[in-house]
Amino acid sequence: MSDQPVEQTATGQIADQGQTTQAETTPQTSTTEEKSIVNQDGRSLANQTVSGAPEKYEAFTAPEGFSIDEDTTREVGDMFKGMNLTQADAQKLVDYYSSKSLEAMNAPYEAWRKTQEEWVKQVRADPQIGSRINEVTQTIAKAIDGLGDAKLAADFRAAMDYTGAGNHPAFIKALYKMAQKVTEGGFVQGRGPSPAGQQPDRTARTGARAMYPNLS
Repeated sequence: MSDQPVEQTATGQIADQGQTTQAETTPQTSTTEEKSIVNQDGRSLANQTVSGAPEKYEAFTAPEGFSIDEDTTREVGDMFKGMNLTQADAQKLVDYYSSKSLEAMNAPYEAWRKTQEEWVKQVRADPQIGSRINEVTQTIAKAIDGLGDAKLAADFRAAMDYTGAGNHPAFIKALYKMAQKVTEGGFVQGRGPSPAGQQPDRTARTGARAMYPNLS
């Protein structure tokens, strides 16, 4: 007789030693094992799509203002192929690189634009020239036209616009002061010869009479 304790059921009956419990007959599968066998999207192994680098990448799309030449496409294509990237994944990298490159390219212009806006605000708020900006710019324009050289005047104006110097408060003030010195104060209307140079009958006076008009 065995010294091992007899296994009994919940009602006190002796259990069949050849019978196994449900827990023993049910196969246990760990969570880790399930993840390794079943794909996360729920598809079976036979229904999986093989992904990876294509034989040849299609032309990558680029955002407006950015272009990818053939040499660059070929170089990155070889690199992407070595990384076994799909066309879609490779395009994601191209999009990211393009956006960052455009930001870097536009950064200097954005800084220049903001500087111009600030200068214009300062000019319009300036107590000396802000309220008279139209008069100031007209006087400057007259001085530039007065150079007598149309090409030089055009090139000077283009340089002001290109560099943005034409918006700087100090530049405008200095140019205005110089322009005032070389431009006339106003239009002088012609009224004919001076009466002092004519006889009552409007004939020219003699030299002696012109020099001594009060002589009898």
